[in-house]
Amino acid sequence: MKNKKICALVIAASLMIGVFGTGCDKNKETSATGTSDTGISISIDPNVTSPTDASTSGSGAGDSDTAATTTLLKMTYEDNYDAAAIKEMGKKVTIHGMEIPELEYNFYYANEYAQMLSETMYGKQYPMTAAGFLDLDGKISTVENGQTVEKTIREYLNDTVTRDLQGEVFLTEYATKKGLTLTQELQDSIEKQITDAEASSANYNMTLVEYMQSYYGPSASIEGIRSVLQRYELINLALKDYVQNCELTDEEKKIPQVYHVLYLTMDLTTGAALTDEQKADAKAKAEALKGQITSLDDIKTKGEAAVASTEAAEAHEYRVQRGMMVKPFEDWCFASHKEGDVDIVETEFGYHVMFFEGLVDINDDEKSSIAGSKMQDEMDAAIATGDYDPVYS
Repeated sequence: MKNKKICALVIAASLMIGVFGTGCDKNKETSATGTSDTGISISIDPNVTSPTDASTSGSGAGDSDTAATTTLLKMTYEDNYDAAAIKEMGKKVTIHGMEIPELEYNFYYANEYAQMLSETMYGKQYPMTAAGFLDLDGKISTVENGQTVEKTIREYLNDTVTRDLQGEVFLTEYATKKGLTLTQELQDSIEKQITDAEASSANYNMTLVEYMQSYYGPSASIEGIRSVLQRYELINLALKDYVQNCELTDEEKKIPQVYHVLYLTMDLTTGAALTDEQKADAKAKAEALKGQITSLDDIKTKGEAAVASTEAAEAHEYRVQRGMMVKPFEDWCFASHKEGDVDIVETEFGYHVMFFEGLVDINDDEKSSIAGSKMQDEMDAAIATGDYDPVYS
């Protein structure tokens, strides 16, 4: 579980929900989510398939084939959201002088709402209403800038959509400064998405406009959605341009490579802390392993054995980038070490027996990720000035 911080647009990831969708991974994570395979952090995954995807409901833009022989019930705006969610949508906002229309606000809100719903299908637990909608008054814990914060789902969604839109404005301005424009290939891709969505709408015996309005509200129109998609593709171009032209320092071109074995002090399914006795047992096992390690092969062999016996949760090698892991883990990796150093690091997840393998040259994917992080840092700094605070009308 890496500490996901960078906007999903940095890696050009798109989540198709309803008719269309985008998303931005946050500078915050919810403790209500489940776990991945690494035992380092818990976070929302922007690449999880939405419950409105073709595989489950036939409502995604790419589902025309699977639903070709099925006529589905017509949907309305009120079918997809309850009154509480609809009340939060339909906002008009201006950010740094750029007007965001109601449709564009709803486009991002619908994505974030569906993202949370999709996670409930994979074991995540969020407060829900009896009718099966997100309970906006229900509370969840989030981690923001290393601090645990309790918020209602309403606050979480509103804050997240605001962050998405601030990022969009920042990157649109970058694209304008660099003179970036959409290629014909991208324009054609947008038109195909619209055509595919029209085919999907027919499965519901709905027009495309009716279909879009059931997800994005009464202001949705074909031209409006086309404009939203064009801006989305433009900010992807901005990110790619930044990454391609970003110059890294010699120090940034090398990253630490470590091996760790994790003994849990947290239930990764629920996020609850283990008992004091279990924590003491985990610490004792970590200390015992540390005392036995004499080489990389040694920790790998013993770590894999500990995982096989279920004593340890993970034994894994990592090439660590800034912002990738939870802070105590990352801090240890980037501290001054010599090859072969062994130590124990405690994080919210448990005790990590660490083995420092050394510094390694980054590969192309890591260069792109590091450059994306630098862009994210610039974006965060600009937003922190207050110049990108939203003004609602």
